[in-house]
Amino acid sequence: MARPAVDTVKKRADSLKTARDSTKTSAADTLRQKGDTLRPKADSLQQKGDSLRHRADSLRARRDSLVADSLRIDSLEKENLAILAAQVRRGDTVKAPTPAAEMPTLTDLDGGYRWGRDELAASGALTLGDLLDAIPGVTVFRSGWIGSPQVGAMLGDFQRLRIFYDGIELDALDPRNGGVHDLSFIQLWQLEEVRIERGASEIRVHLRSWRVKSTTPATRVDIGTGDLETNGYRGYFGRRWRNGLALQVGASQFSSRDNRSAGDADGLSLFGRFGWAKGRFSADASFLRTSRDRTEQLRDTSAGGNLPPFDGQQTEAYARAAFTDTTRGVWGQVTAASLAHTQNNLAFTDTVKIPYKRLPSQLTPSRRQLIAAAGWERGPFALSATGRMRRIDTLSFFTPSARLSFTTPRLALAAFAEQQDELKLRRTEVSGRLLPLSWLGISGAVSRFAPTEVGAHPTTLAYRGEVGLRISRAWLSGGIMSRDTAQLVAPIVYDTSFVASATGAMTGTFVTLRGKIWKDVGFDVSAIKWDSAGAYRPQYQTRSQLYLNTSWLGRFPTGNFNILAAVTHEYRTQAYFLKGDGRVAASQYRTINAQLEIRLLQATLSYQFRNLLNEQYQQVPGYFMHRPVQYYGVRWYFFN
Repeated sequence: MARPAVDTVKKRADSLKTARDSTKTSAADTLRQKGDTLRPKADSLQQKGDSLRHRADSLRARRDSLVADSLRIDSLEKENLAILAAQVRRGDTVKAPTPAAEMPTLTDLDGGYRWGRDELAASGALTLGDLLDAIPGVTVFRSGWIGSPQVGAMLGDFQRLRIFYDGIELDALDPRNGGVHDLSFIQLWQLEEVRIERGASEIRVHLRSWRVKSTTPATRVDIGTGDLETNGYRGYFGRRWRNGLALQVGASQFSSRDNRSAGDADGLSLFGRFGWAKGRFSADASFLRTSRDRTEQLRDTSAGGNLPPFDGQQTEAYARAAFTDTTRGVWGQVTAASLAHTQNNLAFTDTVKIPYKRLPSQLTPSRRQLIAAAGWERGPFALSATGRMRRIDTLSFFTPSARLSFTTPRLALAAFAEQQDELKLRRTEVSGRLLPLSWLGISGAVSRFAPTEVGAHPTTLAYRGEVGLRISRAWLSGGIMSRDTAQLVAPIVYDTSFVASATGAMTGTFVTLRGKIWKDVGFDVSAIKWDSAGAYRPQYQTRSQLYLNTSWLGRFPTGNFNILAAVTHEYRTQAYFLKGDGRVAASQYRTINAQLEIRLLQATLSYQFRNLLNEQYQQVPGYFMHRPVQYYGVRWYFFN
């Protein structure tokens, strides 16, 4: 009787075991099927991660190579790395860039004078004049610290310095300046790139405003303070959306007080852009408004009257539509721009030939520009044409221009032609660079200015030629520059008694040394000597900078650390300013400036000491330059 019961229990146990095994097998099969379904998705995500990681490694390696071979860290590469890191962390995307104006081909031996966004900040330049001090043949004059007027001359001619902002030529609208740019009004803080196009007889400064590409919001804050009660604050915000929209805003404010010579100044600059870009098409609208309030600046009583106070604004605004980026095949752009200068006090308006409109309590010259540009680029060739229509009072003037370039590692050629209707002037220019050997280079430029109407202007010819030797990662070069006779305008912003004058042909010899000589130690040197003393330029002028610029990649391979330490020596002989009853001279002087920049991750500590030797000197007769000034602060990037 016990045996059947035992068999029954055993059969039930076997049945339960079979059912359990079947359940386990079914569950395992189900999980295996789900795993087989998810595995391709996981493999796809891993491939995308590997692709992004490979791109990040590639850009990092390229960045490290550029850091080792360039004077400054390339800001665009840093931005790309930061954006790519945000992609990996957040699944972020990079959108097509909003439109940008064409930038010229540079044919200098060492790649030319150009600065990216971070390079501009690390240069220590507070004004455009600080950047132009390093260009052979350019002389910048100041009457004091950063709030005072600054003017620049090429070969002693103030009309041979032209400035383009996002493809718009900035006209000198302030009647107090007599057709000469006040470089202290040209803002650097909102720029993405500065490129200097060195012609044989003129300098063209191309400024490109800051753009954003990433959908991750980007913010930057700059804070600075120092002697002469100098304070500066800047704030930036930029954002792209997945539908292609872009929004950027920024503000910059500074103030300074000089108890010795007065000339106290306050300034506020506002920048904004709203745009859209998708595929090959893009459009944007942008504005930049700069306000300045400066008190009367005292002058040596033996030299003449003081510099009058100033209260006014300068505004550049434009709307632009574009097809394709200017570096991709066939492209085209149309821009409508408005330039305006508003002056709330009417001093210094009686000696000016620039058209302007009087109002009861303010002076408001303005001009409009309509610009159409198109071009084509393929391989080493690039061709473009631009038509610029200016509206001055009730008259319209048309300025057509064209560019042609051919660029290879060994040979670079560039040609530029322009006919400026309102000046009755035609410009043609050819420049080039040849590297017959890896250590030997030749470069030069030839410019010709000719009138479009008989008697409007004399025909003039200018040239520049230099030969260079490569030493490590630097170029040592020497050459000559020369121009024909010219009619010089006067910098009446400092004194209305300064007069224009005709000057004869002139020739100068120059030497430059730019680049890293040993490891991360380098030089940035320029020196020029003219065959004789002349108006509005010193006979001898030198600027020599010794610097250390290193990311110490052996210790910090991620590139999260960088140090820049520099000492700069400047020397000038006397510069003569012409008056109706003769001439007056500025000082012969030498100064030493020091700079230190330390970057940790996205924060940079900066310090500079100007006029370290407490030199008492004048760049413009009668106006003493600032005493020793220390200026220090921090720049901080945020990716929200």
